[in-house]
Amino acid sequence: MVFDLCIVGAGCIGSAAARYGTNIGTVCLIGVKEPEDPSASVERDIFGAHYDEGRITRSSDTDFVWSSLARESIPRYREIEHSSGIHFYDEAGYIICGSAGKEYMRTNKECAKNHGINAKLWSSKELKENFPYLNFSESDETIYENNNSGYISPRRLIEAQITIAKRQGCRVIEEVANEVERCVIDGEYIMCVTTESGQKIYAKKVLLATGAFTSFRKLLPKYVNIDVCLRPITVARVEISPDDYQKISNMPSISYCGTGAADWKTKFIRRSDNTVRFYMLPPVKYPDGKYYIKLGHDSADYPKILRTATEVKHWYCSRGDKKMIEDIVTIIKDIVKGPKLSSYVGDCCVIVKTPTGRPYIDHIHSQLGVAVGGNGYAAKSCDEIGRLAALLIMKNKWDTSLPKDEFTVKYKTEGSKL
Repeated sequence: MVFDLCIVGAGCIGSAAARYGTNIGTVCLIGVKEPEDPSASVERDIFGAHYDEGRITRSSDTDFVWSSLARESIPRYREIEHSSGIHFYDEAGYIICGSAGKEYMRTNKECAKNHGINAKLWSSKELKENFPYLNFSESDETIYENNNSGYISPRRLIEAQITIAKRQGCRVIEEVANEVERCVIDGEYIMCVTTESGQKIYAKKVLLATGAFTSFRKLLPKYVNIDVCLRPITVARVEISPDDYQKISNMPSISYCGTGAADWKTKFIRRSDNTVRFYMLPPVKYPDGKYYIKLGHDSADYPKILRTATEVKHWYCSRGDKKMIEDIVTIIKDIVKGPKLSSYVGDCCVIVKTPTGRPYIDHIHSQLGVAVGGNGYAAKSCDEIGRLAALLIMKNKWDTSLPKDEFTVKYKTEGSKL
């Protein structure tokens, strides 16, 4: 059988593209399941950034492209949940908090106003009145989004997308793709995807939604070198009891940029202007049955770059930078007051950064496309990214008012472009 589209990569973007693609033609989705314990996966060298139960979702963003992608994706969450029978979205709300009057807060206030986002502006006193267990500076101010914001479980979102795609006829192959090449069959150019086991899948077109691993196998044509930067991210999750969860169950997702409260003991990374920047999720129930508060740092604050498949594998197996984990635990304890915060775990992922700061949704050639470069923002917006990619590759149609040039793939050297 020759599929209309073969999607390589069954993560957030690939699974969304599969759901939309099956409304257009025949689709095959190739991707491996999450390992039970990445740190023990000696033989495996393919991992995903979606191995998590909590990612912030919000309508506002200082970048108009990401804000638009999110505002298209979020209203569809409930429809996907209903169609799949799988719950993945908690509308817990979202706050942007930081030093009053500074550029970070000025820019975010302008963004919310320009995009017509229903948000409230609170003083530090009003924040304390609404969330008394959160300890921020008296000189901070807050933007509060109550609707169309909170967090999603990327694991369950992917499960929901694939459930629908399979019902619509998608064939799912749980393997690693080793090579993508164009061949001639009966006088026609056809794409051939070869898996690790040697299985060959034929398709008229191929979409790579392969994240950090796009350049490490023979997925791209020889000499094609797309311009991406692989940045390692460390997070920590601090456990709270079910009883304490009930006490702070209304906690929203948080993004912060400011100097912090005077009594913060943290050694968390401070920038040259003495600010700290991080994101934090409310207590989320993980597969082990426990509730955790998660916090992660901004990618710019950990300048290491991963350049090889071996380095990426070692990072995923390391579960993150140990000192960074300890600093994150300290700042969580500085901020969340009341609940008993004791045991913690570290974790990590890899962000695929592009020089434009936007995802690549583009053709490499007429039968091969890419949807990569989440820049740390793609989980909440993956439904729209997958939809745009499926339509572009299968029908050569750009179905959005956003300029196509914003998503054009960049190459490390001009000679690496076909």
